[in-house]
Amino acid sequence: MFTMRILFSLLIISSLTSCNFIRTNNTGKNSNSGNERIVDLNAISQTKIVTVGGYRDVLHQLDQGDLKSIGIAATLLKKCDADSISLDSMFFEYNDFLNITTSSFLENNEQVSSQLANSTSKDTIDKIGEMLAPYGIGLVPSEGAWYLEPQNDYLLKNFGSKLTTAYREYLNIEVQEQKVRFSEDCSILIPLDSLASRIITWENFLARYPDFISFKIAQDQYAQYLGVYLAGMDNSRVFNLVTNRLNEEHKKSFESFITLNPDSKSAEIVKAYLELLGATNFYYTDKVDSFLLVRVYQG
Repeated sequence: MFTMRILFSLLIISSLTSCNFIRTNNTGKNSNSGNERIVDLNAISQTKIVTVGGYRDVLHQLDQGDLKSIGIAATLLKKCDADSISLDSMFFEYNDFLNITTSSFLENNEQVSSQLANSTSKDTIDKIGEMLAPYGIGLVPSEGAWYLEPQNDYLLKNFGSKLTTAYREYLNIEVQEQKVRFSEDCSILIPLDSLASRIITWENFLARYPDFISFKIAQDQYAQYLGVYLAGMDNSRVFNLVTNRLNEEHKKSFESFITLNPDSKSAEIVKAYLELLGATNFYYTDKVDSFLLVRVYQG
């Protein structure tokens, strides 16, 4: 979900070295090999973080393939007593780091990856889950495989009290949605009225918090739900596969959405979509794709 910005300046490296974050180890075996940097995790864990930039610099020193790094990153954030707006920015950096570490963990840990791929033992799976849980990572089955996923309830429980109202509400929404998976294998797993509810939830959130630090992420989530609601997925068709005409179930859902949410931006979009389809007796045309691009994904 995030992209780490890994940029170091000579000043930062010098500062970290002076704080004993980085020790230089030159074995002397190969004069052309240069110095090997060894990160002093104990020194980092004792650091007092007071700025977003300082926290980001420390995260850049941690090994993204090591669960201990997540623990240190979390501890530093918990100990920080900055204002809530600054802590929002630090939490954003932490969440970024957590997502990257989670997504790369199996690549960097072949033994665990092999156990998940080859073992059908519940005990083995449970042990791996227990190993990951203290770091806020869950083990999730999907399409016949296991995936790692940061757990939003862990994030809310451990950091929510330090964040702004906007970030707490964001995490609360994510916690509820993570309990019921939205889609899998190109299929929608929740009822249409539940999907409609998620659309309105995110629209309202975006309206309340236009300056939210992760506004773009929330906006993308809203657009994803609205786009899927209007156009479906490969294995959850909105248009009949044979006739290419809008399914009656979805037509009724769209009409209900407009009635239940008359003052919402989303209802305006759904209404315009129905009017577009009505002009062709509710048959699919290329105008559908253009509409979605302009009104949903670029809107």
